[in-house]
Amino acid sequence: RQRQMCIRDRDVLATSYTLSQGVRKMGDFDLIICGKQTTDGDTAQVGPEIAEHLDIPQVTYVQDVKVEGETLIVNRALEDGHQVVEVKTPCLLTAIEELNSPRYMNVARIFETNDDEIKVMGAADIDVPVEELGLKGSPTKVKKSMTKEVKGQGELVKQEPKDAVTYVLGKLKEKHYI
Repeated sequence: RQRQMCIRDRDVLATSYTLSQGVRKMGDFDLIICGKQTTDGDTAQVGPEIAEHLDIPQVTYVQDVKVEGETLIVNRALEDGHQVVEVKTPCLLTAIEELNSPRYMNVARIFETNDDEIKVMGAADIDVPVEELGLKGSPTKVKKSMTKEVKGQGELVKQEPKDAVTYVLGKLKEKHYI
């Protein structure tokens, strides 16, 4: 049985705290799997912060997992290779795309799902003061968000390598970059 929670309109601290308290309320678990990061804030902090709130080990950027009893053998991606880590359960993993090939849902199975298989939890269900959740529990306050303007079109230099280097160096000096 899978259980999922969705949290919106809060910073990573309030989000991770809320999710950790929901997990705590659900009871015993062996493994929590989170995505590597969200596409909105792009911080990659929620999963690791959930692990910290629950005081459990975590492994990030997971690309492969093997189970050996209560131990997971985890292959985590690094910028210049990979690292193999052993971690005892319960633990939290943040997954990268290579961990799994997505499957497409069968529409008929979606309609066959019983409502009692999906538990929806709210603030009242996790026994946490409401001022510790949501916007009230978020120490981060965003005053303004904007997209950086494009400064101008780049220039493609089609010259012999030696002449191209001289040209580019001249442009950099002209703009006082060097």
